[in-house]
Amino acid sequence: MANSFVKTVKDRIKNWYIPVIIGMLFIIGGMYMFSTPITAYASLTIIFSCMFLIAGISEIIFAFSNHDQLDGWGWLLFSGIIDVVLGVILIGTPTLSAVVLPIYVGFGLMFRSIRGMGTAFDLKNYGVKSWTTLFVFALLGLVFSFCMLWNLEFGAFTIVYWTAFSFILLGVYSLLFGFFLRRIKKYAGNVDKELLEQYERIQEEVRKRLHDK
Repeated sequence: MANSFVKTVKDRIKNWYIPVIIGMLFIIGGMYMFSTPITAYASLTIIFSCMFLIAGISEIIFAFSNHDQLDGWGWLLFSGIIDVVLGVILIGTPTLSAVVLPIYVGFGLMFRSIRGMGTAFDLKNYGVKSWTTLFVFALLGLVFSFCMLWNLEFGAFTIVYWTAFSFILLGVYSLLFGFFLRRIKKYAGNVDKELLEQYERIQEEVRKRLHDK
């Protein structure tokens, strides 16, 4: 039996707006890089480090606040910790940032894209009809990350535009993810209490039968 992204419809998603805020920050950062590439290149290491540091802290807060609601909260926590650690390291060593930036953006986008594809399928199992939209953005991110890592010299040469597009892509994904969670939260609040209790009894019976086998 496939695990649902949300453990039970009785549990209400908390702080669904955090992914939305993260998405808006990434989109704004990406648009800024596109509009002023020369200025952005000079301050790219600072923008890059701070953006992922903020995103990492936000993801950690979101993961802990929803550990009882989300089956995949551990992946969110892991992703947030990675972002915070690398953000702190890169802020402390700005000269290193420009060197590892194309590599990190590529692998970071790849990890988030794979996680996003898994999340999309979990939302499908939960009955969210628009899961394909999230899956498409995650798939595009995966393809883009492969293209970037395939030729690091090309990625480094156009580092501002690569990073800008990556930020916007990650931002749109995070934005959609947050609104999907809001939709689940809204629908969960409208489910009848007796129906929830019946649903939980069925879940428990299925677990017992699977365990007995």
